[in-house]
Amino acid sequence: MLEQLLERHFHYPDFRAGQREIIESVLSGRDTLAILPTGGGKSVCFQLPSYVYPDGLTLVVSPLLSLIEDQVMQIKARGERSVAKLTSQESADQKREVLDRINQLRYLYLSPEQLAAPLVRERLKKAEIRLFVVDEAHCVSQWGHEFRPEYTKLHEARIALGNPPCLALTATAPEAVAEDIIEHLRLKDAAIHRHSANRPEIQFLVDQSTQAEKDDRLRYWLVRLERPCVVYTATRKDAERVAALLKATHYHAGLEPEDRQLIQQQFLNDEIDTMVCTSAFGMGVNKSNVRSVLHYTLPATIEAYMQEVGRAGRDGRPSTAVLLFTENDASIHQFLLDAQYMADHAVRRVSRMIEEEGVGQVEKALQLDLKDPAYRLFASQVAQGLKAETIIEWNRVRRSVREKELGQMIAYAKSSSCRRAVLLRHFGEESVAQERCCDRCGTFVVPDARSTTQVTPLDWRTRLEEVFFSNSISV
Repeated sequence: MLEQLLERHFHYPDFRAGQREIIESVLSGRDTLAILPTGGGKSVCFQLPSYVYPDGLTLVVSPLLSLIEDQVMQIKARGERSVAKLTSQESADQKREVLDRINQLRYLYLSPEQLAAPLVRERLKKAEIRLFVVDEAHCVSQWGHEFRPEYTKLHEARIALGNPPCLALTATAPEAVAEDIIEHLRLKDAAIHRHSANRPEIQFLVDQSTQAEKDDRLRYWLVRLERPCVVYTATRKDAERVAALLKATHYHAGLEPEDRQLIQQQFLNDEIDTMVCTSAFGMGVNKSNVRSVLHYTLPATIEAYMQEVGRAGRDGRPSTAVLLFTENDASIHQFLLDAQYMADHAVRRVSRMIEEEGVGQVEKALQLDLKDPAYRLFASQVAQGLKAETIIEWNRVRRSVREKELGQMIAYAKSSSCRRAVLLRHFGEESVAQERCCDRCGTFVVPDARSTTQVTPLDWRTRLEEVFFSNSISV
């Protein structure tokens, strides 16, 4: 029966490795942690069971707007209309409309912040939730408070909604991260389905140079790498600068929502062949034909690196991952790390003021901004009732963990061993010998220099004018 549903609703003749076992675990009502590599078909694992249930809602919590937009679009494209989303993009009226028809929906996608909203929570309590899905579940462990404080409270939301079975999905999770996910989400007697992190279709290369040479190395690779290509940078400023250098399109969380949505759709539709972006782009975005991923800056962790290079080769065809590395990369991440945590003396001072005057008064007096990552983290810790010395110790331990993770990524960049073996060993797997592997194995295939046609991106206002007011045919 499952194969028939797969064919009827998803038009796939067979399950990919691991999918059937995960779906059967979900259908048994058991809490499940599924670790499938990028491109392994994680969405089918929670979308297909909804066609087995006679009724009920599949609630999907996702961390990024681009991820939600992409999955909702894909569901609608296959003819399924009983899907909706609740994000920061919807107006109050649109949100009320979604909540009014909650019992008619098969899938509801929402951000953790929307799930925490009192009105949303109250309406969901009246719905029959068959499955509680946490997509990109490594966020719960890997970033936790620093990424989105609301992610650490998902178990509370699940309990408030009647404790439905939970499916946690991720592409990367070493043992420690998997244990963290189970603990933070309060998964009981969880079935763990882990599949290899190896992506045999991707070859790996690290190009080490000086900071002064880096832009030249970027140009060198961009005329050789096959397109579509994603170029990752560590900061918004770098994304804009590198995009201007390459005459390409940039994407980061600071753009207007309409611009982000249009750029994403242009890339998905092959109207843009080179995307320069921060980590805000790409997580879960379903574009099968990305041929190359180039990192302009060293990622902060091996998990983040594997998530991002996993954008390439989802169709199984040969693909390439190039990492440009300089000794300066570590200092960039150290700066970002320092910006993530309040100084010890500031924690003590602000905590004392909050105890005496209250949060609102202190925020106003000191002009504190919740958009500041260090204060956002501190505010979430205070909201949990943590005292100053507990916060300082937590920050110290977390900084130590993140510095260790950065050290692992630097060790990968400098390693003289097989790149693939280093990556797989990080995830507790044995090395794999294969052709077209990496620069250290001597089997890296350097593509020939190629000429490219630059696509000039349109902002969303220009695109609307072109569609609705031009005499030319627009497709």
